[in-house]
Amino acid sequence: MPWFAACAAALLLAGCAGGGGGSIGQGEGAPGSPLRLADRAAAAGDYRTAATLYRQAFEANPKSVDALVGLGRSYAGVGQYARAEQALLEASARKPRDVAVLVELARVQIGAGKPQAALANLEVARQRAPRDLEVITAQGIALDRLSRHPEAQAVYREGLALDPTNFALLSNLGLSYGLGGAPTEGIAILRELVRDSEATAKTRGNLALLYGLAGRDREAAATLAGDLPPAQIQQNVAYYRELRALLLAGKPIGGLQ
Repeated sequence: MPWFAACAAALLLAGCAGGGGGSIGQGEGAPGSPLRLADRAAAAGDYRTAATLYRQAFEANPKSVDALVGLGRSYAGVGQYARAEQALLEASARKPRDVAVLVELARVQIGAGKPQAALANLEVARQRAPRDLEVITAQGIALDRLSRHPEAQAVYREGLALDPTNFALLSNLGLSYGLGGAPTEGIAILRELVRDSEATAKTRGNLALLYGLAGRDREAAATLAGDLPPAQIQQNVAYYRELRALLLAGKPIGGLQ
């Protein structure tokens, strides 16, 4: 998979910040228990260890929704989306219409290439928590993956009306402009965001993509220069040209992430 495709997907899925829809993994298990250790491993990005520990927690307490959600998050972290979805579907069956569970399930479904299923769950979540920024951001992402970019942009703007400087919402809005055929508008947003303390290689990769979609290959390559070796940069720029050709031909590219 080209580096853009991997990093853009990661940015979008990880970019859900803020909100008040509730949290999973709070209050169950004593300090030092497998569940608490699993939470710490997941927070550190060690999803393999986290999955093992969440599995131990679930075996010790098969009624634990927290363990199921943790398993879903951890399996997704190592690319096991089918297992992740099964864990979260079971969690959702046990806590129907729980906003935090629905968001986790939707993120996994987006990662698994099932944006329509994700959108259905997020619509339920949005009804229950209409001002939750995690729900709003994920809903926009699902719409972008379906190449419904004007709708996605409207959703991001609804979130920005609640939190005008939210990094995740702005990042996704900028990317959405580019995927929808307006890279110049997206560049204006992401060019500022890459200077932010929250910016990562993923942010710069998305700016490079938008430069590529705008036909500005030299600027795309320069944006990637600090993160990738020259051969990889050239591979990415070539991929951007392919996406630009599709866009100019009127073909949707949102689902290619």
